[in-house]
Amino acid sequence: METRLLSGPRTRIVAVLAALATVLGLFTGFSDRARAQEANHPGAPVFTAVTDTTVTFKWDPPPRPEEVLYYQIEQDFGTEVGITTGTTFTATHLNVDTEYHFGVVAFARGGSGWSSRHMPVRTTGTVPPMPAKPVAMGVFTEEGSYERGFHLKELHTGGSAARLTHLTYGHGTVSGGQCGIGDQHAALERTFSADQSVSGRADTWDQPLRGHFNQLRELKARHPDLKLLWSFGGPERAGDWADIRERPWLVISSCMRLLDDPRWAGLFDGIDLMMEYPPCRLAPCDLGGAAWLKYLAKGFRDVLGKGRILTVTVGSRGGGDHLYGRTDFAGAAPLVDWYNVKTYDYYTPLEPNWARRTAPAAPLDSSWNNLEYGRDANFELRNLTARGVHPNKVVMGLPTHAWGWQGIRNATGAPGDYYADGPVDGPSQRGLDDYRAVSARCAPTGELGKTAFAVCGSQMWTYDTPATVAGKAAYMKRYGLGGGFLSNLRGDTSRGELLTALTNAFKP
Repeated sequence: METRLLSGPRTRIVAVLAALATVLGLFTGFSDRARAQEANHPGAPVFTAVTDTTVTFKWDPPPRPEEVLYYQIEQDFGTEVGITTGTTFTATHLNVDTEYHFGVVAFARGGSGWSSRHMPVRTTGTVPPMPAKPVAMGVFTEEGSYERGFHLKELHTGGSAARLTHLTYGHGTVSGGQCGIGDQHAALERTFSADQSVSGRADTWDQPLRGHFNQLRELKARHPDLKLLWSFGGPERAGDWADIRERPWLVISSCMRLLDDPRWAGLFDGIDLMMEYPPCRLAPCDLGGAAWLKYLAKGFRDVLGKGRILTVTVGSRGGGDHLYGRTDFAGAAPLVDWYNVKTYDYYTPLEPNWARRTAPAAPLDSSWNNLEYGRDANFELRNLTARGVHPNKVVMGLPTHAWGWQGIRNATGAPGDYYADGPVDGPSQRGLDDYRAVSARCAPTGELGKTAFAVCGSQMWTYDTPATVAGKAAYMKRYGLGGGFLSNLRGDTSRGELLTALTNAFKP
């Protein structure tokens, strides 16, 4: 198509004016778009009130406040703790005597966000000290004795029984809304030879009580200060807790009948409720579901009285963000002696997202990466205490097992950047083995997230060692926690290296 210019003075003026208008219009549109992309940062937070558990602050609106739809409040460079359309905010559920950083992000209609500076502030108060006699607990499982030939006698001869304050026996069942014995043969009928028995005497066919319960009785006779708990539940039976919501008295009465059975009356000093999953993982998260644990704990406490022990074992992998946000752990805390928090198995080669990428299984913090902020022991424990659970009622879990990947690649960089073919073939489960076995053949080569890793040829393993256990024990003391527990005593060495590191670190 041919383009022609109009001739004549007037038409030339009109053409020039039209062209100028077009240019000005384009420039105006460009200016509007550029202006929309210009920085519109709100002012930095100014703290106006600080208490033990709350912080109140305000901020100046950005230069163009009319463009702001709402403000998002961020804590510690990434955790969203609220939104508001005003210019003041009160952050709650904070820990005492702890430094936090708060920032404000102004969001516009188009989704653009402008962040303020993140400012530090420390809450008031004093962290309570660790109890004078912290919990040093270990778990003994029926399955562990079968799988590894691990017997209670080893706790006596190796010295671990003398170091333990509590031993938890697992696991009884919670099925059909009632407590039951997990493996009756293992618990009551299995016979032990003289070299397997705590007493050094072989069981006879006609004795009234055999099995692990008799071995527990013999162990307690030699260590009278050792407290024994019977744990009911477990990760593979977690769904059964939902069955008791309508009839909590049924599980309470059935557990108590087992605890006080005349055949072993007086053997156990209390009960542990092992809830890998929180209640609202299994049913709608309404107010009744959130308070369910408190009512259950009250029922148990009423029948146990003050002289016997009630603990609850929890772990966040089952319930995700529901665990702390929707379950009333603070309300139940006065009724339980403590919570055992499973601060391990955050990353394993059995997870689809991590089968081909290595990671520390029990990181104390998330400093090793920024991919999944808060998936670590510090975040989990501090969430409990921030929501009103006294630190002395929080007992931190320490793994005695190791997770392993095989086909490691890119092993010249940081361990968190290694790639793998998948989990190692473990002796009883893919990717899994005991600390005592792995540490002997694949010694640690460094730390990641304040837990150990070991690279041996094309394999990488992650586990806790005496050194990392001591570091975690120092963390427990720093934040006044109630103590620590070993995930499975079977995984520790015959001389109890991990338990020894824990109890030695607890000494003044």
